[in-house]
Amino acid sequence: MAASVIERFREPVVDESDPFHVDHPLDHVPGMLLFSGVLDLAVRADSARSRGRRAGRVAAGLDFTRFCELDRGTTLACRPIPGRNRAWTVAARQGGREVCAGSIAFTDDAPCVEPAGVAAPPGRARPPAAIPPSRHASADLVHRHRQENILVGEPVRRGRGAVEAAVLRPPGRDRDAWTPVEIVEAGRQFATLLEHSEHGRPLDARLLWVSLRMDVPFRLDGSVPLLLRWPVARVPGPRSRCAAVLADASTGAGLGSLAYEAYAVDQERYERTRSS
Repeated sequence: MAASVIERFREPVVDESDPFHVDHPLDHVPGMLLFSGVLDLAVRADSARSRGRRAGRVAAGLDFTRFCELDRGTTLACRPIPGRNRAWTVAARQGGREVCAGSIAFTDDAPCVEPAGVAAPPGRARPPAAIPPSRHASADLVHRHRQENILVGEPVRRGRGAVEAAVLRPPGRDRDAWTPVEIVEAGRQFATLLEHSEHGRPLDARLLWVSLRMDVPFRLDGSVPLLLRWPVARVPGPRSRCAAVLADASTGAGLGSLAYEAYAVDQERYERTRSS
């Protein structure tokens, strides 16, 4: 199929009454809405390119370079990466300037893998995990207003080894499968929570999301209990970075990885950034 046929473009409509993506009043288009939009565009294009083959995993690397404004038109674009692959470049633009750009790739199979750097010692299986409590994390710690939009449980520290939190399902969502959007939003909330609870950020700090790296199952059975595991390892530098493992809470098996980068700013610096 010619590339010109499977290039996709779309102008999303931002529904400010959406109770999930617009949890509270915002002065810009949320990054999760951009991620959801470019992912959906890539899924549709990939279905045409792969003749309907169902994806097993999805990997993405996205950078958020500018604020996406509510009062301007936004165009989402998706183009195939040449070669025998299921990979796509994606972007969101306003007035010809990119506000989000990167790549999304799909694979056919969905093996349960332990992400690099956190594998169990050779010859030893990772022991089954104790499922963390399912009580919702504090709304203030995850920057949510509606409790039904809190997708992580209260964090639990496993000795000196890791901090874990259960992944929670929002009411009314498909109970048959976990979606990448749910998993990425849960990971974003987990990273936000850690900034406050582990790194001492004040609750009024604004976190400006600047990048996402992920490799997770595309459609995971909804009966699998999930947890997020952070190995208590902070990367030095001006940015806040959280790299977490997505795991099966009943077995401890690694299912994927999520990494987020953000700048933490106070209200004054946030306003300067918005006006620049």
